Amino acid sequence: MNGPKQQPELKNFFVLLVDDHHTDIRILETLLKNSGCSLKIAFNGSEALNIVQKEKPGLILLDMVMPLMNGCEMCRQLKDAPETKDIPVIVLSEKPEPDDIMMWLNMGAADYIRTPFIEQEFLARVKTHLTLKKMKEELEEEIKTKNKFFSIISHDLRSSLSVILGFTEILQHSREIISAAESDELLVDIRHTAANTLELLDNLLQWAKSQNHGIRFNPGKLDLKSLVSETLNASAEMASGKNIILSSAVKPVTVTGDRNMLLLILRNLLSNAIKFTNDGGNVIVRTVVVNGHVKVKVTDTGVGIAPDKLKKLLQLESAVSTPGTRKEQGNGMGLILCREFILHQGGDFGIDSSPGKGTTAWFTIPVAVNVPVEV
Repeated sequence: MNGPKQQPELKNFFVLLVDDHHTDIRILETLLKNSGCSLKIAFNGSEALNIVQKEKPGLILLDMVMPLMNGCEMCRQLKDAPETKDIPVIVLSEKPEPDDIMMWLNMGAADYIRTPFIEQEFLARVKTHLTLKKMKEELEEEIKTKNKFFSIISHDLRSSLSVILGFTEILQHSREIISAAESDELLVDIRHTAANTLELLDNLLQWAKSQNHGIRFNPGKLDLKSLVSETLNASAEMASGKNIILSSAVKPVTVTGDRNMLLLILRNLLSNAIKFTNDGGNVIVRTVVVNGHVKVKVTDTGVGIAPDKLKKLLQLESAVSTPGTRKEQGNGMGLILCREFILHQGGDFGIDSSPGKGTTAWFTIPVAVNVPVEV
């Protein structure tokens, strides 16, 4: 066998070798362990199946000729079981015939390696199949997460539209029995629900664009205080409906960032703060400059977030629909979008909160000019 000068790295991979030839086992054991992978050895198919039931290997190297249970029977059982059918199997054979190779591939084997083998080729094939399996698992997990995410979004959209339809039906069919004040109240509720739905759709579209790299990043020098004032003015009506006082302690500073992204971030943070603050509360935006970055903090006097929920708040797979203090829709997607956009601009994002004591959502953005450091 010809050894390579540099062997592929196989760290953090678990390989199961099923073989009863002690010479081959010693060679393969040395080769695989020197490459950094975790290895277990079984001398027959029955022993191998017992190992697979307890811990799933990333790859199985399988000799076809073994006592008690040959490689074909073991491969068939692996591929018939839903929990093991996706484990790639590489067949080891000394002189495979074309018919044998077709039989193995039809049986579900991922590949075959002729023995004696070239070490570099052997390791390259092993690494390729381990990497492909890992990529497949990551893709399946991503699809699963996004499916759950879209399930949550569709639930929220259906709920919002059901509320709007229900209120409009009341206005349409009960004009004679409801007062003008009750009609006005229903119209206000319809408007708020429609605004929340529009915000949800806007966040969904922005997130979808970001996942498909359809968002253009156009950085420039921006007046942060002006951006905050613009967002506060846009949020004033939503806050006044709950008698919430919006205020700013933002000092003049020029930052480097994308205007549209920053407006979306500020809009989402203020919207969340208002949703989860009780009537008569306060929401304030503050800034502090540290180490070339501005830290923007949106602090509310709202209901706060429990520690277990706080840990999952920025995880897409854990996103849940959480109503505000007036049953406003909120599912955490806006916060996930905020974090993605901030990281894209070279900043950081976080949330500090305690139940009953309010929440501070914050992000950092690079300053565009040298400014004094504030503590």
